[in-house]
Amino acid sequence: MIHYTDFMPYRCWACGKEYPYEEHRYRCSCGGFFLVKSGSLPSPKALARRDLTLWRYREFFGLPQGLEPVSLGEGRTPLIAKRLQGEEVRLKLDFLQPSGSFKDRGATVLVSLARHIGVRELVEDSSGNAGAAVSAYAAAAGISCTVFVPEYTPEGKLVQMRLYGAKVVKVPGKRQDANNAAIQAAQKAFYASHLWNPFFVQGLATSAFEIWEQLGGEVPARVVVPVGSGGYLEGLFLGFTALVEAGLAGRLPALVGVQAEKCPPLHRAFQQGLEEAAEVETEVTVAEGIAVQRPPRARAVLQALRQSGGRTVGVSEEEILSAARSLFSAGIFVEPTSAAALAGWLKLDKNESKNAVVILTGSGLKETRKLGELYQE
Repeated sequence: MIHYTDFMPYRCWACGKEYPYEEHRYRCSCGGFFLVKSGSLPSPKALARRDLTLWRYREFFGLPQGLEPVSLGEGRTPLIAKRLQGEEVRLKLDFLQPSGSFKDRGATVLVSLARHIGVRELVEDSSGNAGAAVSAYAAAAGISCTVFVPEYTPEGKLVQMRLYGAKVVKVPGKRQDANNAAIQAAQKAFYASHLWNPFFVQGLATSAFEIWEQLGGEVPARVVVPVGSGGYLEGLFLGFTALVEAGLAGRLPALVGVQAEKCPPLHRAFQQGLEEAAEVETEVTVAEGIAVQRPPRARAVLQALRQSGGRTVGVSEEEILSAARSLFSAGIFVEPTSAAALAGWLKLDKNESKNAVVILTGSGLKETRKLGELYQE
């Protein structure tokens, strides 16, 4: 079993080569992705004296000494119980972050590191939410930011990035084409990649800590989350593993990754028992936030699924839209990508769906035009 805390940052997953923080690298010279060494978790007594931002867990991140956070008050999103389609479910409203999505968890950690090591210009590629989050934290840090986006990215998310001061570059083609453009641009700037950088994943682990605290020191049976690159699922695995290793939780929850059937590389790899995800032919999906053809950290994500005793679920466009309508009817306004998680939960059998937490990742306010076209014909 892999324990991420056995490694020093940055260390390549594939060949074990190590690099210092200050190197502006996003991957190893062999092409492998990086792991970093996590720190310890603060004690429950120490947590009781801290504010409610995710920086209450800062020792865990493994960041350099003396780093000053770039924070906008992110973290501690609500965990609520609802009855949807006749079933009780707990929903983690992680879209209630400063920029409107869970990506703020990773952006605050990664941009804080970037400022600490003297970065003045960074680039990112995104289908929307990660670009908005990195743009927001770059603005707060006083760092120049360029975001490469697929040409189909909803205009609401592009407006958000631009108003934060980011330069937005539309790239023709699919999500992978925007990724390729950003990698090319990263030869001259720091690549603040939510797809590649392990410090982004470290920030995402804080959701596990919050769920544990909000459940009174317990963990749910399952956590259901939409996956594109799979960073959120990997982060949840890191967080719950840290809780178990610290003796604060007795077990891992089973992690359930939900993918759109129109872009299912991780789902397909898991179902076929593969250790790596092959690039798949994709179609445009209403859940564009999880349309990642070639997840770079797929090996870690697939391993997290299996070690947690979890699995993947594929959902159709109709199932995503139906789940979104159920959430709207309950007063919860999310984008279709978020609704994919609920759609996946609804496909679990009753034994699996009991005592689960479903994570809702992005606000519907970012896609009001698209939602209007989909639901108000």
